[in-house]
Amino acid sequence: MNQKKEATRAIVMFTGVMLGNAIIFAIIPYLTQPGYGFAIHPFQIMLAMCAVALGCMLPWAYKQGRTGLATKQWKLYGTRGVLEYGAFVLSFYALGYLSDNFTLPMHTALNFITPLLATVAAIIILKEKGYTHTWIALALGFVGVLVITQPGMIPLSPGVVYVLGAALGFSLCGIVIKMLTRTESAQHVAFYMLAITTLFALPAGLYHWHTPSAEGLFWLAVIGVIAYLQQIGVAKAISKVPYMVLIPLNFTTLIFSTVLSWLAYGQGIGMWTLLGAAIIFASTLYSAHRNRSIAAREAIAATVA
Repeated sequence: MNQKKEATRAIVMFTGVMLGNAIIFAIIPYLTQPGYGFAIHPFQIMLAMCAVALGCMLPWAYKQGRTGLATKQWKLYGTRGVLEYGAFVLSFYALGYLSDNFTLPMHTALNFITPLLATVAAIIILKEKGYTHTWIALALGFVGVLVITQPGMIPLSPGVVYVLGAALGFSLCGIVIKMLTRTESAQHVAFYMLAITTLFALPAGLYHWHTPSAEGLFWLAVIGVIAYLQQIGVAKAISKVPYMVLIPLNFTTLIFSTVLSWLAYGQGIGMWTLLGAAIIFASTLYSAHRNRSIAAREAIAATVA
């Protein structure tokens, strides 16, 4: 019974994280596009988000003290900071190009390619074993990208290029996180991510800074608090159940994004976006399922031997 409760809590928390993603990405266009009266630069948004989220983690850091925060993984933390900062900025820039040919649900759907890119990166960087199904899933994922973007049929939006670049950055972040969690706790990984990305965000964020209205400051604070809650939610959810249980919940982001896109910007989800997202997501589930099956067989073989 307790395991069921823990699994239910993990699912609820992870679904909340997906809702948080959708809310953040729905707020960004409102803040960046001049037509809404804010015209806040993505670099400024990145600085505000990281600084607010970091501020939320400072009480935890204070309790840890210098000894509790000690680490020897500065190179990995620095690498992750560069990747995370670059990926978020690209993703925020992409949201400044929302139009009939690049909608919020399309932005969300294209991000589904991240787990597939992370799998390939793990094979290349971490020297993990590659399988035929990995390359089949990746090929299917890119078919899904082509279905969504419809090259030659609709004008290519710069937002598509930016969001695919962000997906690549986030996939590489996943590799670094995997390397970090061999020795570091989830809380340490979250804290140093926020601390280092805040440092990286300072120069460009201050250069482009202009003090927003009270409403603008409110939305920047909302983004930062959500980002903090996401860090905690992901760590707790993954600690309670196998990640395979949580992967299907990524698709809820598209549902949340579609609803918010329609409410905030009057944009719906197109048939091609939905079809492409389904192809990418199915390929991700296929790859994850095959990897889990192979890992289980290898574990049994190792036990017998």
